Amino acid sequence: MKNQTFNQDGKFLISLCEEHFQCNLKEKNRVINNVNARMCFGSLMRLRGYIFSNIGKLIDRDHATIMHYNNKIDIYLKTDEDFKKKFNLVKEEFDLKRIDNRLKTTNDFINIKNNKDIMSIPHIYEKLIDYINTLNNENKALYLEIDNLKIEKDIRNSSIDRVKNLIDMVVQRTRIGKEEEIKFKLNKFYNAMEY
Repeated sequence: MKNQTFNQDGKFLISLCEEHFQCNLKEKNRVINNVNARMCFGSLMRLRGYIFSNIGKLIDRDHATIMHYNNKIDIYLKTDEDFKKKFNLVKEEFDLKRIDNRLKTTNDFINIKNNKDIMSIPHIYEKLIDYINTLNNENKALYLEIDNLKIEKDIRNSSIDRVKNLIDMVVQRTRIGKEEEIKFKLNKFYNAMEY
């Protein structure tokens, strides 16, 4: 079941990435749309908990390339508005498909249980256990992600606290329309400072 889900997710996500980035994901070139589509694909598959080497096989890349994409995705999302917009569209459609699949799977289990004793059908019982294990793994991954986000937030807050008084002073004393001038002067000041 896991392999089947992986292949279904992979095929669907490849088609989404190719559609939104208007490219062929498996082409061996460094055209920006292809690179961005592969980065989007690798990152979203990794968010689903799939391993780097398996993700890479789907698009004819090695595990190191997928790891690289995963490490760089945050920078691209912060600095490239076009990429961020396409990434979010792909992610939203991909997540919706997963929710639809979950609802269908859950509905199938309910229908079977209403018609027959679910435990008397071994293959359904195995599917149910696989489904529960998949959900548990996703829950663990989400808890880890939440913990990591809390740690990042604490780190950012502590670095902001260090210069909070300076930020408050600049906000209070900078007249509207003079932001670029102040930025230039601050940059000049810091460049002249000896540490």
